[in-house]
This record gives sequence, structure tokens and C-alpha cells, in this order.
Amino acid sequence: MILTSSGSAAPDPCISGLPLDTNETSSDEFCWDSTTFGGLYYSANKHKDLVASENWFGERLQYIETDGQYELGKNNPGNHVIGEDELVYSTRQFPNKYKVVSELGLGANTTPSELGGMVYYKLPWFGKPYVAVENDATQLANLVIDQPGSGKKVLKAGDTWDLGKNYSLTVNQVDVDGNKVWFSLSKDGEELESGIVNADGTVENQTFTAKADFGDGNDQLYFITYVDSVFVSATDSFAVFKYTWLIDKDNILIIENGDEYQGFEVKEALEDELVLKNTDSITLNLDKDVKNYFTDSWYFQTSDEGKGSTSSKGYVLYPATDVVIEAEDASESAENYTESLNITPDSKGSEVSSDYSPDASEVEDSENKNNPSEEETGKESSAKLPGFEILAGVYGIAFCRVFIKRRN
Repeated sequence: MILTSSGSAAPDPCISGLPLDTNETSSDEFCWDSTTFGGLYYSANKHKDLVASENWFGERLQYIETDGQYELGKNNPGNHVIGEDELVYSTRQFPNKYKVVSELGLGANTTPSELGGMVYYKLPWFGKPYVAVENDATQLANLVIDQPGSGKKVLKAGDTWDLGKNYSLTVNQVDVDGNKVWFSLSKDGEELESGIVNADGTVENQTFTAKADFGDGNDQLYFITYVDSVFVSATDSFAVFKYTWLIDKDNILIIENGDEYQGFEVKEALEDELVLKNTDSITLNLDKDVKNYFTDSWYFQTSDEGKGSTSSKGYVLYPATDVVIEAEDASESAENYTESLNITPDSKGSEVSSDYSPDASEVEDSENKNNPSEEETGKESSAKLPGFEILAGVYGIAFCRVFIKRRN
């Protein structure tokens, strides 16, 4: 995998795949996986399975000769036509443990039955990972949130946690005496599920799940959260949420035979694999500066005709994809700096690191700082100036960054 600049007039950064010489490569050796083409999804933890010759998973892009004409490779090094159905894209799902399972060290016998197992499955689709709903490659969902194992969300009654894609979790009531919390899961302001969870020290009781009929199935799992604990301060009661997992059940991509995606047609839509082939032949322009697109963002590039190869008739071929660098405006930059200073509105709760264990005294101290007495508010404004200077500096730095970017 190589990060290069493509084109000569206005170089754009791109990720290039493994280059192959048509005079040295057999027709069945034009194959790229996620370790040889960065446009495909890669996970270091899954490396051995991504590159396996059998029982592999992840994505593969391969040339397969079908008609015996215009064969690509050393038998005909000058050929630069990939026929219809000869460029094959395949993808298979791979397992991932739920955080509640991996972080709590659960096994097959201790994992809550509502999860349906210890793992869920991800399937890469043109470089982007999706969740294969109920381990079915033909049902793909966006993963809204997969809370880090070290992450905690501390919420008091009335707080709402924005989970993403218009989903939210609201704490309705915390009963410290009963060690319970009542909360609701909503989307677009409409309640989807609600439950009362008892943080009594048993995984089964502390884990909350939600299922619904969506996609091509009934009673399918789409939400998990774990109530780690509840505690009380001088004025409020709090609940701590961990290992939250949510997929967007209302936007499921159903894949069927005959469907077309980005210049490919689905030839095999199986529960454990998807196979697509190019719908039109691809004629490669043998010019090192030309991008021969075969999807919306992937393309082949070659050497100039007669260059780069060990034969004057051959050429070098590799897949590539452009790197998109988005401009950052002043408001976004300032917001990012503010977040790095942990300046967050109390009404939405707060993220807490894994080594933080809140108790009542800490919460009380925090509340006292956020609600100063009349005597404290009457002090000279110079006591508060450093905080405002920091914030002003943040916005100044953000503005300068954007100004410099736009000038460049």
C-alpha cells in the first residue's frame, strides 16, 4: 500500500495498491486484498484471516478470465481490456465481540441470552464496514455507536445522551435506594424502548437490550447498554452507562441478486458472502496520469505504454483511490478545541475515562464549583479572566488555522 500523488497538473494524494507487471503476472494472480490495496477495509487484529488463502474474510478484488479472449497477464502482456464479468469483487463478514462480553470477560455460559451470542458480525462494503444484521451478509446496517471499553457515560435524571443519527437515551429517574435506573431510548423524539435496570452486580440484570422487526427479519437485536452503577450526590442521583452498542435499524441496506452498485452487479447474495462482477468491459488507458474509474472512488492506473514493464509490450497496473481531505471551518475547529479542554454542557452528561470512579463528594465539589455563592460571584472579574483568556485563545487559534488553510 503506497500513499502517492496522482496526476501532474494538480497532484492529489491517493492510496495506491500493489503494482503488477503484465509481463510477469499470470492472469489468475491479479488479486488484491486489504493488505495490498488500501481502498479495502483493513483491521490489524484480523490480519491473518484477511490474508488467508482459505476461509478468509474481508474484501477481495480479483481479475478472473472468462472467455479466453483478451487475457490479462503474461500470456498477452499488451492486452489492456478487462471484459464484462471479469473483475470480481467479493466480501465476507467477520466476528467482533460485543464490548460487554470482552470487557467483562464473559464466556458462552455467562453471556446474557438476549444478546444471542458473544459476537456480532461486520461486513466491509466497498471499503466501509457495516454490521451484518443477525450475521446475514444481505442485511447491512450502519453502526451508530460502539462505546469504547474504557468509556463511561454519567447521567442524572433528566439528562439526554445524543447517541448519533437522531437516536438518544434519556434518564427518567434514578432510584439509589433501590439501585435502579429508569431510562428511555428514542429516535427523532419518539420513544422506541424504555426499561428499568437493576444495578445489583449481576450481568444479566445490568444489561439492557432492545429488539424489533426490521430489514428482512423479525425480533432482531439493535441496541445494548450496560448500567455499571448508580450513586447519589448532595442534590442529584446519577447512573453510569457502559458498553453501549446501537445500529440504525431504520436504514437497512438489503442486497439481492441482480442489484447493481457502482458499476458492479450482484451475482451471489449469500448469508456468508457477496460476489459482484463488473457490468461493462473496462478499457485501460495506458497513460500514467489517467485514472480509469471502475467504481465511484476506485480506479486503475497504469504506467505509460511500453514503460515500467520488463517487456516493451507490457505495462504496470495497480488499483488506487483518492484521499479526501475536507476543509475545516472556524466553528468546527473552535468546537474541537473546546472539546479537547473538556468544556461540555452539564445537561448532556459527561464522558468519563476508565480510571475515574465517581463518588458523592466529587459530584458535590463539582456542583459547588458550577454554582458559586453570591459572595463568590461578587468578587472582581479578574478572578475569572484566565478562563475567558483560554477560550478566546482557542477561537483565535482556530481562526488562524482556517485562514492559513484557505490561503494555501
